[in-house]
Order: sequence, then C-alpha cells, then structure tokens
Amino acid sequence: MRVAVMAFVMMIGALSTGACTQQPDTAESGAPRTSGPVVTPSRAPVGKAVQAAEPVKDGLLLDNPLYRSGRVVAVSCSLPTARLANKQAMIRYASAFVACLDRAWEPVITRAGFDFVRPSAVYSSPAGTKTDCTVMDKEYYGLYCSSNHGIYFNWPEYIVEGASQEDTRASVQWLIAHEYGHHVQELTGILDQYGERYSSVQGSAKEVEENRSEMQAHCFAAAFFGANRETFRIRGERLDHNGHPGYDRHADDSANFDRWLGQAFKARGPSGCNTWAAPAGSVS
Repeated sequence: MRVAVMAFVMMIGALSTGACTQQPDTAESGAPRTSGPVVTPSRAPVGKAVQAAEPVKDGLLLDNPLYRSGRVVAVSCSLPTARLANKQAMIRYASAFVACLDRAWEPVITRAGFDFVRPSAVYSSPAGTKTDCTVMDKEYYGLYCSSNHGIYFNWPEYIVEGASQEDTRASVQWLIAHEYGHHVQELTGILDQYGERYSSVQGSAKEVEENRSEMQAHCFAAAFFGANRETFRIRGERLDHNGHPGYDRHADDSANFDRWLGQAFKARGPSGCNTWAAPAGSVS
C-alpha cells in the first residue's frame, strides 16, 4: 500500500494467500483521508465541567461497531453474461458486481452508525496506468484509492488463455470483493487509523500492520461470499475454499489465510474479521 497526501492506495497482487503491497513513499507524508464519526453532547453540561474521556487508542481498529453490525445481506444480482474477453466486458461485469456489493454492504455500514457512500467507479487500469493515487504496477491486479473511492482494475491480467469463463468470473469477483473490503475499511474509519498506526511503527512491524489490513479485506470478501453462497452458486472446490476461487490450502503459509476466510464465511459478516486484535503471527 502507499500512503500519500490525502490518498490511500490498497493493492492486491495475486489471488493467493496474501496481497503484495507497496511501501509508503516517505517523500509523501500525511494521514489517509477519511471522515470518522464525531460525537458531540446534545447540550452543554450543567453544574460542573466534566472532563471528556480520552479516546481509546486505535478504537476504530480494535472495537469498531462494524464488528457488531450483523451479517452481510444476501442479495440478488444480475450480472452480464457476455464473454469476459475484452476491456468493455470486463469493466461492465466488474461494475455490475460492485452494485451487488453495494446492496449487500450498505445495511451493514449503516447499522454500524456510519454513512454509506458507493465507490465512485471501476476504472480500467492496465499496468502503467496513472490512477488518482499512483501508477498501476504490473505486479498488481487491482487497487483501491481512498482519495476518490475508486476501484482500479488491471483487467488484462484476467484474460488467460485456456481459462474457463466460470473460473475467470470467480477470480474477478474475488478481486473486486477484496478491493471493496478496503472501501468498507475506508467508510468505517479503519483506513484512517491504520494509516496512523502504520506511520508510528518501524521495520518489520510495518509489514505486520500491512498484513492485518490485507487479511481483513480478504476476510470481508469471504463474509460477503458466505452470505451470498446461494446467489453465486458457490459449490464444490470454491465452497471448500470459502468462496475464494482456489488456493493451495496445504501450503505452509496458507493456514492463517484459510482460518480467517473460514470464520468469516461461516459468520457471513464482519464479526470474524478483527485482525487488529489478533496476535501478529496469525495474520501473516
């Protein structure tokens, strides 16, 4: 990921057990932009002044109302059936899928007490494209940019010779659901406090914080697919992989990934996605 002035970029490099991210550019400092809830008293205190309680450090990471806001909504989705073989078809399909995510996540966000705002758009962003936040790296398949709430899609990476349309659609769905997970983080103040935490640590601790953010976005995606397993007819291997279109769950570095996805898929909501309170070793 890349922290820049008034912008936060969240990237996913591959549909695997972890997403590669860029380090913040130290020449571009500043907290990521988001507007968290502001609580004010309904009237002035009477009798004597009462000192306001100190805010809980990392409160929106550790005890976000989102974690108690219930299940993601099961929705009906009408997705294009055209073959995913060119830019127009890819962007149209991804945009329609975002509309499904909007309907599923909006009630969860509002129940948590936050304002819901839709992502601005799904933007066509092949490698080398200058986005609103940064240049799309050839190693990344997509990114989320908080400065304009945009999801940027490196769609040519999904045109794979020999791949079935079913597999292609499942992979696009997962990528977009992951990037939408970062949008959920943005709307609920998580990205803002993550940026503060990331800036306050050094060395290997930065990688741990990146892992927490990326694993949570994966987790939110799994929660959506758990709630909508019937909508997307998640069966067989994809059901076994908790909505993810496929990964090597027997690999040494897959245990944590599988556990987070499994508990979110089963919970069908964000209650199982508090990666910020978990031991560092469980988010790698």
